[in-house]
Amino acid sequence: MKACILSMQRVPNMGSVLQSYALKKRLEELGAQVEFMDIKESTKDNELMGNYSREFAEEREKIGLVGKISKIDKYAINRFKIKRKSIIQNNLFADFRANQLRINQKSDRYDLCVIGSDEVFNCLSTGGWGFTSQLFGNVPEADSVITYAASCGSTEYEALPGRVAECIRKSFQKISSFSVRDENTHEFVSRLSEKAITDNLDPVLIYNFRQEIDQVALPNLPEKYCVVYSYYNRIHTMDEIDAINKFCKRHQLTPIAIGAPQFWIKDYIVCSPFQCLKIFENAEFVITDTFHGTIFASKLSKRFAVLTRKSNYNKLADLLEKIGMQVHLVDNIGEVENKYGVIKNTIKFEKVIERETERTIQYLRANID
Repeated sequence: MKACILSMQRVPNMGSVLQSYALKKRLEELGAQVEFMDIKESTKDNELMGNYSREFAEEREKIGLVGKISKIDKYAINRFKIKRKSIIQNNLFADFRANQLRINQKSDRYDLCVIGSDEVFNCLSTGGWGFTSQLFGNVPEADSVITYAASCGSTEYEALPGRVAECIRKSFQKISSFSVRDENTHEFVSRLSEKAITDNLDPVLIYNFRQEIDQVALPNLPEKYCVVYSYYNRIHTMDEIDAINKFCKRHQLTPIAIGAPQFWIKDYIVCSPFQCLKIFENAEFVITDTFHGTIFASKLSKRFAVLTRKSNYNKLADLLEKIGMQVHLVDNIGEVENKYGVIKNTIKFEKVIERETERTIQYLRANID
């Protein structure tokens, strides 16, 4: 069988490329020949959205004129160094896509298209492609279309413009099997389709990565470090910066940023996706506010805290409940200290992963055979 994955593999993000890799490996283990399909912009579809979009501006560092002025601060030199390192990091992402994902291999026809995982249904907070019905099943190049661990992120059914909801409902008719990764997406799909829905974990959770981690060397790192894993400069308020710096000083840890920089962290470590996983594994502590950062820490780290925000509370709380890691959740940065002495329940976690891996294989096999 020739299959394609329609996902966010071109997004310069550790989670995006690693979930793409993990799903590819699982499909190949079941005998599929796997390629990647790129997201296609659709002006016609995007016009249905009008000017509506959901933004969380308070979670991002200021931009524009005010932002430029505010960036002339004591971190200016570090910001300059970060820009240079970011170029190197983006090159490493490109190398991973070319050599591990082989995204340049394309075919005209596929027996199966797998949409997912990641926030492929998050049409109110999209990337540069805007709203496109392709991500909701409109894939004429494939004979059959399914989803795997798809998510709508912060998008909720009630917030959809009527014309967009109708377009999604029509596109969903082309999907033969639905797999989603969280309760919000399950509800979203159930309002737009009457087909059965399977709940599955993100591919990064149900693929081992042991061989890949063991084959890479660590980059130069501080002896004892705390990984701060977030989106580009999202941890930017003085309250958060001061709290993390004090936490690290108290426990004699050096804060490092990987995947994306934080302007106030001197040690922004450029690394490959597999090195990223190894860095998580060797960390003394992890602070993250992202979905895949939570997964990396749950799989590999000894101690960690998951910081929730307005944009991600639903998906992070849902994920941590599914994998039995709710105790690591914090609602504000001041609670991080309370998590330093919390050791994760590895036995419970591994039992969940073993069970859910089998469910994933059953779902994918049923749609490949």
